[in-house]
This record gives sequence, C-alpha cells and structure tokens, in this order.
Amino acid sequence: MLGIRTAVVIEDDADIRGLIQAILGASAIDVRTAPTGTTGVTAVREHDPDIVILDFGLPDINGLEVIERIRIFSDVHILMLTGHEEMAEKLTLAGANTVMTKPFRPGALKARVHEALQLPLQKP
Repeated sequence: MLGIRTAVVIEDDADIRGLIQAILGASAIDVRTAPTGTTGVTAVREHDPDIVILDFGLPDINGLEVIERIRIFSDVHILMLTGHEEMAEKLTLAGANTVMTKPFRPGALKARVHEALQLPLQKP
C-alpha cells in the first residue's frame, strides 16, 4: 500500500486554491497551499510533494520562474494551470509535466492528478 500522497498548490486566487484543495482532499491527498511563487517554491522544498499544481499568473514571479526554481532541486510532477493556452509548449519545455488551461473542469483536474500519481480513479 502506498503512503499518503502530498500536493503543493501554488495559486494566488483563494477561491481556485480552495477548489483545488477540495478536489485533491477528496482523493485523500494531503494538500499544502501557497499564494505566491516564492512561498510555493519554499513549500515544495519543505514538503517534498508528489505533485505540484501551479498557476502561471502569480503576484510575485510567474509560473516559468517557479518551474525553473523548483527544477534546481526537484523532479516533482508539475501540473501547470494557465489561462494562456499559447504558452503550453513553452511551459512544457521549461519543465512542466502537464499543462491544463483555465477554466478547468474539476473532474478533468482530478483525472490528471490521478494519472500523474498513478492512482485509481474512483467513479462517483
């Protein structure tokens, strides 16, 4: 049996951050959150998560910078959320493993996270 999985959610919008936390929490994933890129990088360093859910537009540094900083010390799976569909290739080249565009469907996010963590997807 695998241990509890951990996620770090780096998202400045409190409503979206709460939604993602609820989606992942329903899958028994321990969720740590950060409202800025710099606090998010620190949270990744401190919690060594199994996955990072990362928003592109953050108030201090953008998602590309966050990816670059995380990749210095971690190969964690990074699922990037962005409203900029045209950025997908650049984000992938920078080190994002998965790119989802906003707005996203909660079920689609859950499926992507389960796929990344190789967890079974339970039917509702």
